[in-house]
Amino acid sequence: MDNLFCNTCAYYRQHYTLDHRKLFRVYCGHCTDQKVKTKRPDAKACKNYTPSDPDEKPFVTKEYLSKALLTYMLQLELLPEIHDIG
Repeated sequence: MDNLFCNTCAYYRQHYTLDHRKLFRVYCGHCTDQKVKTKRPDAKACKNYTPSDPDEKPFVTKEYLSKALLTYMLQLELLPEIHDIG
């Protein structure tokens, strides 16, 4: 358990920030299994450590976040309506 870290756990979720249209991974995340929510990616794994599936990325992809952010902004009417050319 000494060489296991939160960022390789299935319960770890990475946090991101958006700045000037760029998405940055910040040096923290949270655990979806623990009462102590804030975690560093390099924190030592706890007794509830569950290895993440090799086919499943423990980090949310930029593409997923971009789509979710765009959808949210459109719902709030923060962006103009998108039209197709033609």
